[in-house]
Amino acid sequence: MDKKKGIFYTIVSATAFGLTPLLCASANKLGATPETLVFLRNLFVIPVLFIVCKAQKIDLKMGGTDLKHAFIVGVFGMTATALLLYNAYLYLPVGTVTTLHFLYPVFVALIGLVVFKEKISKVKGFVLLIATCGIFFFLESMEGSNALLGIVLSVLSGGTYAFYMSGIEIFKLNKINSYKLTLYLAIFSAIVMLGYSLVTGKLSLSQMAPMAYVYAFIIGIGTSFLAVYTLQLGIKYLGASTAAIFCMFEPVTAVVGELIVFGTPLTPMKIMGCIVILGSVTLLTVLDKKAEAKEAKVALEAQAEAGKA
Repeated sequence: MDKKKGIFYTIVSATAFGLTPLLCASANKLGATPETLVFLRNLFVIPVLFIVCKAQKIDLKMGGTDLKHAFIVGVFGMTATALLLYNAYLYLPVGTVTTLHFLYPVFVALIGLVVFKEKISKVKGFVLLIATCGIFFFLESMEGSNALLGIVLSVLSGGTYAFYMSGIEIFKLNKINSYKLTLYLAIFSAIVMLGYSLVTGKLSLSQMAPMAYVYAFIIGIGTSFLAVYTLQLGIKYLGASTAAIFCMFEPVTAVVGELIVFGTPLTPMKIMGCIVILGSVTLLTVLDKKAEAKEAKVALEAQAEAGKA
């Protein structure tokens, strides 16, 4: 029963994340700039998260070191990822952007190699190479610098998201209550994006149609509240590795949703690109899960031997 719950919650989370690009694209057409959307997305969710934290009697105090680390991860991880993704939607179909963004496990592996000195097996290295090669399937019929810029932004978003995920672990922010951490990340992001938007002149509050504000609110609640909460439940019942596999529903939702809402055609090359990237990422997740199981087995055997001694 717990496994079924985990699968359900993870798919709900992935679906919520997958529908976000469609709302972003719609908001862009109604006068919202990517910078404004990132700002509003975080601004709107702050009071909701604050109420949730108070209702659950979560202590909102945070030490100076944790605050500094949360700022770094929030700005250069979460905020940068959203900004890159939302800008990429201006140049490429949302399904393509989301699929390319899902190269982030490649960057996670590279961070593990560089920062943690983790060894990458030949099989894992080959899978990472295949996943990277999947990018080239999306170069079909893409002319001009805009399409290439969209690809670069999409792939870079995977890198910043990998930094966000790794940063949470490196700085031990995963020990902080998730709602509390998300609240602080949203506050930092809103402040930074407001300043950035004002300096660059990309704050489009007066140019936005009323419906664009509705989309921004839904994006904020859907990603920072609903999707995050259900993903946490999914990880609770399935474990992180297994939940990551079902997160593949996110790009699938984006691709199918784009086809239904915007009528964007799916070419054979794009389908192959999706299969190569998502298939490689799934295999990578399975390999990581097996490696974790092997390490756990070795640890148990070591404990057993120590007990005999």
